[in-house]
Amino acid sequence: MIKYFLPFLLAAFVASPRLQAQDNSYFQGSLYFQVTITGTQAEAIMLNEPNTKMLMHLSEGNYIVQLYGGRYPKTFIFLADSNYEYSMDMTNKRAFRFSSFSEKKENFDPPVAKPTGKTAVVNGITCEEYYLKNEGIEFLYYVNDDYRAHTAAFPEEPRTKASFLTIGLDGRIPLKTIKKEPGLIVETTLVKVDQKTLDPGQFGIPKGFEVGNRDRRY
Repeated sequence: MIKYFLPFLLAAFVASPRLQAQDNSYFQGSLYFQVTITGTQAEAIMLNEPNTKMLMHLSEGNYIVQLYGGRYPKTFIFLADSNYEYSMDMTNKRAFRFSSFSEKKENFDPPVAKPTGKTAVVNGITCEEYYLKNEGIEFLYYVNDDYRAHTAAFPEEPRTKASFLTIGLDGRIPLKTIKKEPGLIVETTLVKVDQKTLDPGQFGIPKGFEVGNRDRRY
């Protein structure tokens, strides 16, 4: 059930081909999100005490995602120089190149997010609404031009499902995501922004960590 609470790492988020280079007006800093779930399946899922909060630190082609507010906190780190999204086991000082969240099917005709013409205000920010449907699951993304990832800093074929790499969003970071499928609606909403220059040393595998391949914890 954990997968429903990974809006930046969901298997249904298909990374786009490399996007066009941008100017220097890309976002760097930290974004805080709250996750809510409704629908007929919600009660069963909540019994597993899933993560209900997410913090993302973003700089150049690197990011850290921390999931918390549930039974098992989780940390993922994507590093552009290695082109891997690492699943971190902080307690046992381990990092894994692959997890159930990073694995994906090969998709030769990836879906495209398209503008609906609608707008909505998310945490005081006016956003455009984009729609995407993939394998029967519907997504609504709410984005603003002032919040873009530096997509040119990512590898040619990034091993990440980060939602801002979805084709059609052009690097815009969803400030709100609504995922709809039968019996389940998951909403991930921005609650705080801390735009700042981040120390490059923050992004990396800590010294002394053992690096392995498959993370079988989840």
